[in-house]
Formats: sequence, C-alpha cells, structure tokens
Amino acid sequence: MTLIERTIEVRRPLAECFAFAADFAHIASWDPGVARSDRLDDGGPGVGSRYRVHVRFAGRSVPMSYVIEEWQPPRRVVLRGTSESVRALDEIRFEPSATGTRIDYRANIELTGAVGLLSPLLASTLQRVGDDALAGLSAALDGTGCSGRRPALVHRVFDRLLLPGLFGFTRLGYLRAARNFAPLDDDLTGRVVIVTGATSGLGRAAAERLAALGARVVLVGRDSTKCAAVERELRAQVDGARLDMEVADLASMREVRALAGRLLEKFPAIHVLVNNAGVLLDDREVTSEGLERTLATNLLGHYLLTNELLPRLSESAPARIVNVTSGGMYTQGVKVADLQMEREPYDGVVAYARSKRGQVLLTEHWATALVGRGVMVNAMHPGWAETPGVERSLPRFRRAMARLLRTPEQGADTIVWLAAARQAERETGKLWLDRAPHPAHVLPWTRQSEAERRAFVAALDQLLQAR
Repeated sequence: MTLIERTIEVRRPLAECFAFAADFAHIASWDPGVARSDRLDDGGPGVGSRYRVHVRFAGRSVPMSYVIEEWQPPRRVVLRGTSESVRALDEIRFEPSATGTRIDYRANIELTGAVGLLSPLLASTLQRVGDDALAGLSAALDGTGCSGRRPALVHRVFDRLLLPGLFGFTRLGYLRAARNFAPLDDDLTGRVVIVTGATSGLGRAAAERLAALGARVVLVGRDSTKCAAVERELRAQVDGARLDMEVADLASMREVRALAGRLLEKFPAIHVLVNNAGVLLDDREVTSEGLERTLATNLLGHYLLTNELLPRLSESAPARIVNVTSGGMYTQGVKVADLQMEREPYDGVVAYARSKRGQVLLTEHWATALVGRGVMVNAMHPGWAETPGVERSLPRFRRAMARLLRTPEQGADTIVWLAAARQAERETGKLWLDRAPHPAHVLPWTRQSEAERRAFVAALDQLLQAR
C-alpha cells in the first residue's frame, strides 16, 4: 500500500475548484497519467456516480472503474477505484484560503496481482506520479494550462524496465539468455579473488564457481562460524579448492581497515575484488561508529575496502572489480545531502535501493579514475534470485515468485563471467545483466552529472574521515 498526500493552493474560488476537481469526468484534462475519463451516469455527480477512467499504464490504456462514495460539496469528495492490477481510494478536501482555495489530496494505492510484487520498487515512482497529477491540477485551475504533458512516470518505468523485468529478471529470463552463453572454462590458476558476503546466496555461489576455475578465493564474511562452515563445504565440493577465510563486518570501518591490512600483508598480488555483501533492513539501525547500517554495509564499507586495495590491484593488473547491485536501484538516485536518511522517514527498501544506486555511481567513478591502470570495474544485476536475503527481507515477494526465482548459481553467473571471462577483460564502467550490458538509468531523477558524482564521492570521503 502506497500513501500519497499532497497540498496545493490555487487562486480559483472554492466552489469552482470543487466542481472541477471532484468530478472525475475532468481528470484527463489535468492528470498526465489519464488518457480519457467518462461518467457512466446521467445528471450531475453525487454519491454512487460511476466513472470509467482510462489510465496510461505499461504501454496501454487500462480501464479503471471509479465510484463516488462520499460527496460533500464544496468541501470533500471520496472516490474508490479498481482495476485488474490497482485499487485506489482518493479523498480530496477543499478549504478557502487567503488567496483562493487550498486543496488537500490523499490517495491510498494498492498494486495487486503480478504488478503487486513490484510494490517495494514502485513506491517512490508512485509518489512522483502524485506530484505530476497535482501539478497538472494546479495548472488547470490557475489557467496556466497543462502544456508539455507526458505519460505518467509509472507508465514510462513499466514500459522501459519493470514489465520486461517481470520476465527478464526471472529464472525464465536467465534460461533464455543462457542459450547464447559461451562455455565459461577460463583457467584462473594463480589468480587471487576476494569475495565479500561469501557465506550464502550469490557470494557463496560465485565463490564456489571461481574456486572450481582454479582461483585462490578469499571468503569474507562477518560470522566466523558461517565462514568456517562454508570453507569446509567448498573444500568438500571442489577438488583441490584453494580457499582462505577472513572475518569482518563491512558495516564497521575499523574492521574494514583491519581486513584490508591483513589482505595486503598476506597476498602480494590481488587480481579480483567482488563487492557483494549487503543488507536490507526494515528499521533504521546505527552502528557504533554512527553510520546508518545499510549505507555502511552496502556502500561505505566496500568503498573503503576497494580504495585500500586499489594500489595492489593496479600492481597486479590485469585486475577486475565487480560490484553487485540490484534492480531496485533503477527507482532511486542518491541524496548527497542526506546519505544516512536522517531527514526523512526511514524506508528500508528505499535505503537499500539508494545504496545500490551508489554502487553504480562508484563503478562509473572508479572506471574513469583507473583508465590506463589495468583495472576494469563493472557492476552487475543478478536478477531475482532465491537467496537468504530475499527470504528474510522480502518474504511476500519470495512466496509469490517462488517458482520463477533464479537459483543463486544463475544469479551469480554474471559475477563469475565479469571476474573470469576473457570476453570481459576490456569491459569497464558498465552495468550488466546475464552477460549483456544494460542501461544504468531509465528515470530522469536517478541521473547525476559529473559534478554531482564528484560531490557524492566527496561526501563518502567526509564520512570516512571522521571514522
């Protein structure tokens, strides 16, 4: 369920505002997400009046049925809308103001069926749809028109990413892509590969396959018992596996610095770093160092570890860095002024998505900074995979998509390909899914200029200076 609340003030009298906005026969003239609206009853609007509203949605016009449940002119109207994939309850209140009329708009939107599985990813997008609608209403009532109207953002994001993702991010999408994969049999003997978050899910699957290709794999995890268990399991499963274990919590900058020191002391050469460890939390947590835990684990710890190891990676060139991101990052940009989400209500899914967007920004930053130094840096999206993190943090999603989730091995395939394959040895600065480059942005507010990217990196440096 997504709650949208907006307030606007216009210069038009109260009665005129109510007559226009409360009658959804007019909604297509102010909401850019609506293609057409028809009242299905004769006479004026009132309780029980019905509308057919054609919403622009996922490349087509989807009809929604609306009915007026409460009608209190000229102060309040409540309408309920339903379709095959959306339920909405809209309440609009009108109050006189010193300059005209104040309009308070409140909508509860619930996505259902297959689309409902994407609710965590679409929450911020729906908020921006609300912004577009109320901006259109304000322009229409103040007589400034609605020039430059465009399809609602929810329409564009489904067209360009999320509906294709319903197939492409699933196990079926992987199987389709895998038909064109060349065998991955590169010999990594003599190569040292560090994998964070190696005790389960994608990290464990990647570590096992990299070990099978002959690499010396360093398993990094925060739980010593789990690390030891995974090391034993991999030695039993991979003949001649060369494994090392390092225990560190990437949410602790002190532990990350100590980890980097041990790695540099132990390994004269480091060839691959896989930044995979991550968390998705329901509630905001702060570490003993004063850092929001999602930012610290998913982003800041990897930023520090990578920077500490960059000189050794350069000395060991050709070398590679693989950043494991998530499709959720498509819905978010980074907020440099509030990296730790201290100024807005905490949303674990949004915090996670922003940290994953940050990983893509760092991929672009490092790829530029390392030109000519023999270190290739790429990000990858694993698709929707069956991992302990998904089971713990998104249980409803996991239950609904259980038959379509990728295995950890399928999700980790592109990690291994970017780390090992000869075909990937000259690729840098890109985002990958199923061994193919993908656009890093589909929504305008997720894009950052070069100056904004530098400000983001400077903000991370400032956080580290105090710790």
